[in-house]
Amino acid sequence: MTGLNQKKLAVEPAEFQAIGAVGAMYYEQGNLDKAQTIFEGLVQLDEQSGAAHSALGALLTRKGEDEEALIHLNKAIDLDGQQIAPFVNRAEILLKNQDLEAAVADLKQAIKLDPLEKDSGANRARAMVLGIYQAIESQQSSKKINN
Repeated sequence: MTGLNQKKLAVEPAEFQAIGAVGAMYYEQGNLDKAQTIFEGLVQLDEQSGAAHSALGALLTRKGEDEEALIHLNKAIDLDGQQIAPFVNRAEILLKNQDLEAAVADLKQAIKLDPLEKDSGANRARAMVLGIYQAIESQQSSKKINN
């Protein structure tokens, strides 16, 4: 096959989504290597797919590859700022890195995108914000007791 022009494969939107569903299935089953291969392939097929970048970013977050995850989560948000998942996943990394202000901003954005309170990612964001505020209140109460 040497000498052939290497062109990206033309994939119909329904096929792209079906491939993504297989990747999601692997991800949910914990088969992260297979899921990563699929999500990386989707990003290669369509670099402008916010969903593909979001999926790859979520997977990399789960694997603890935070720097690489942030690249894809940022790209997902840049491409489609209406997706909830990349905001929540990026907030998780920001919290790990103790960037509370930026994490809360991302969580608030995720919540804002779900006014009907039906999206599981936004509901996760709500729980995370509540946990953050409870931790802050607990810390402040401890300081008052110790003073």
